[in-house]
Amino acid sequence: MRIYPYGLRVNSSNLDPSFFWRRGAQVVALNWQNLDKGMMLNSAMFADEQGWVLKPQGYLSSDAPSTIVRRQLDLSIEFLAGQNIPLPPGHTNEKHFHPYVVCDLHVETPEDTTSPHTEDEGESETENHKQMIKSASGASPDFEGQMVQFPTLSGLVEELSFVRFKIKDDEFGRDSTAAWACIRLDRLQEGYRLVHLYDCSGAKTDGVLLVRIIKRIV
Repeated sequence: MRIYPYGLRVNSSNLDPSFFWRRGAQVVALNWQNLDKGMMLNSAMFADEQGWVLKPQGYLSSDAPSTIVRRQLDLSIEFLAGQNIPLPPGHTNEKHFHPYVVCDLHVETPEDTTSPHTEDEGESETENHKQMIKSASGASPDFEGQMVQFPTLSGLVEELSFVRFKIKDDEFGRDSTAAWACIRLDRLQEGYRLVHLYDCSGAKTDGVLLVRIIKRIV
């Protein structure tokens, strides 16, 4: 099964590819002109791979659907500091940079598993899977151990679930995105970790977040 963007779209937005990967799609075509949520999730899925990823247990054509391994997740992330966070495009004064982190958890919802269709397939946002911390100052901020906690989630497949970090600038009006990172859940390791950041063009930067991951999978 292959998924392509709607042919009459007038912008370069993308669907959420993880929605379709969970439905068994082998290929989800994306518009590379726009570095949005879809492109970030795609980057996380294929990071450090050779252009392809083996489907998880239960998703191969030879598997029965009953063999899909679904787990329960408890996840907390403590934000300690950042270093060398790139400024948003067009910004040049670090003194006016007030970064904060938005943390999104992209997992399968109960509606995904029980309904063959959703109103906005691949585009819906789950608000209670989004958390954020308060802003700090400068490109190397102290986040003072601020914590985000996600409620217990059941029925997820680690290899098809993702955590996404967006660093935004707290400014008057619409907040600009400065950097981002996205990690597949089965690759998210516990303990103190450096999360390497990408800029708004998708290039890897020297910027990092220092975090502590508290993750329980059963």
